[in-house]
Amino acid sequence: QQAVDLTPDGHAHKAAQLNNLGSAFAHRFKHLGELGDIEDAILFIQRAIDLIPDGHVQKAAWLHNLGSAFQSRFEHFGELRDIMEATVAYKQATKNTSSHPFPRYDAACRWANLCLKHQNPSLALDAYTVVLEIIPQLVWFGQTVRHRYEELPKIGRTVNAAAATAISVGDLSKAVEWLEEGRSIVWKQILQLRTPMDELCQQHPDIANELLGISQALDIAGTSRLENIDLEIKHRRVEEEARVEEEAQNHRKLAARYQELLQQVRELDGFDSFLRPKKFSELAPVARNGPVVVVNVAELRCDALGLCTSGEIVPVPLPEFSYEQAETLRSKLLSSLRARGVRVNRNGDRAMHSGEKDKSDHFRSVLTDLWSHVVQPILSGLEQTLYENAYHSLPHITWCATEALAFLPLHAAGIYGSSDPTKDMNISDFAVSSYTTMLTTMLVSGSKPNQDLTKTPSVLIVSQPGTPNLSPLPGTVKEVEVIQRYTSPDHTCHLTHESATVEAVLGEMSKHEIIHLACHGIQDMKNPLSSAFALYDGRLELNALMKLSLETAELAVLSACQTATGDENLPEEAVHLAAGMLAIGYPGVIATMWSIGDSDAPLIANKVYENLLGHRDVPESQKTKLTPAYALHEAVKHLREEVGERNFAKWVPFIHFGV
Repeated sequence: QQAVDLTPDGHAHKAAQLNNLGSAFAHRFKHLGELGDIEDAILFIQRAIDLIPDGHVQKAAWLHNLGSAFQSRFEHFGELRDIMEATVAYKQATKNTSSHPFPRYDAACRWANLCLKHQNPSLALDAYTVVLEIIPQLVWFGQTVRHRYEELPKIGRTVNAAAATAISVGDLSKAVEWLEEGRSIVWKQILQLRTPMDELCQQHPDIANELLGISQALDIAGTSRLENIDLEIKHRRVEEEARVEEEAQNHRKLAARYQELLQQVRELDGFDSFLRPKKFSELAPVARNGPVVVVNVAELRCDALGLCTSGEIVPVPLPEFSYEQAETLRSKLLSSLRARGVRVNRNGDRAMHSGEKDKSDHFRSVLTDLWSHVVQPILSGLEQTLYENAYHSLPHITWCATEALAFLPLHAAGIYGSSDPTKDMNISDFAVSSYTTMLTTMLVSGSKPNQDLTKTPSVLIVSQPGTPNLSPLPGTVKEVEVIQRYTSPDHTCHLTHESATVEAVLGEMSKHEIIHLACHGIQDMKNPLSSAFALYDGRLELNALMKLSLETAELAVLSACQTATGDENLPEEAVHLAAGMLAIGYPGVIATMWSIGDSDAPLIANKVYENLLGHRDVPESQKTKLTPAYALHEAVKHLREEVGERNFAKWVPFIHFGV
């Protein structure tokens, strides 16, 4: 404090010294709880803020510190006026657009939390609106890929909380928009898809380069530190003050130019939503072929939002389900899989090992809880709209779940093996299930021409019965044989053994509508784009697949291990090969949630292709063809009958993504 007192007013460092002193008092208050410390903290931080102009690079951070000090005093002494003061400080911090995005983002999150806990949820909606505006700036600009990846779980939870708040006040469209924005940011980061900046660079490179350059300059200014100066030499102090003021003015000019450019971009054709969530009106068409159910799991509450073909959003509260319960069910599922000898790590081995059955039967209880607390309430809530667009005997539901629920098999939820067989029921009795990673993927897939069921598709089959340095997969031989019963020799390419090289597969993929990969699959959680299919001469990595242009792609069947398995630390933002195949242009993907039995894959393949293509010896006019989701539904039903309904680990893992 003596150093601050000795520093004259108007000195370039006086404001920073006051902020640092105030922060030190605030830190000591947290340890000792002395009222005088927190009052001094508030006093000195406020003085620091008063000394700097609006637009100062540090203003958001110091307002954040002030809000935190008021919040600390409230938490210790319970004075409601401190909540109001903290809210005002956090709100002001978010408005200082020339500051770095992170303190503004954190201030907005704290503002929202204070509104939820101590004020009105509708006020929290204003705060979360700001949060969602800042997140794209936080993610797209100036951060390393590793830092972004580390921040993704926090961003995901924040977005889920924002959506839960929107639902609680009845703004369902906003909830859908925010959830999609959060998932879109996550997936584009993980898969390094085209970002809004990529699109701008391609179409308007000049304005994009200027915007990127300014954002990087602002980022550097927000994290720079001034070197120490000799306070005893007056002319150096004057020079330093002049330099600091010049830097501050330049920074304010950069910030103003950034806002001008942002406005200019949003006036360009097709960029009105640049760095903003898509409007619900843009997302609503995803339900044109059946309801899409977005299930939001947040600590505040859990809800399902049914997007209907009519454009209506049907809310279904899930009061009997919670964030903690989702985590518990995921843990129970993993425990059950391990007890049954199913491989749940990621070493690339497709063959499922046998093991002792889980005596506590966690698996059945997981499916029962999912049915009772999630799926059955949703089916009841959507009963009137479920059959609006059901072209088959069963309607089609596409699930888009968040948090740990994204790791759980909603498509198999049900009551199995009860003492009263009449009470047994499961979702497959009522609907056909698919999944999607994000709504935008379905929009892109839906923009492709509908599949012509009368046309014979071209099929690329890739099999590896004996991959070098990996365990053999003898079942793939039979798997290929059953597929070839339904494919035309003139429209089929089969690559196997030494012919199934990385180069050969990449060269053939763009020539065929369907690809069937019967091989080992490898998930790489540290480097998602290195997740791969194991071929004869090496790994066909997602990174290589992302470079392909697949205009005529229709379906990818990934008969490989754990192609839809996610990172346990990033359940909602699960990185998996199925998502990668959707991203590169396949509208539909059949994949597996965990390791599958080598003998089960041929059974599934037989029924999938029978339902998808019909036997090649049957006249075209007599064939009954199904879409991939319905084809897999029938195939899994057949496998369930073959292996036994209670043998969940064998039939549950097969799932369909997309359309």
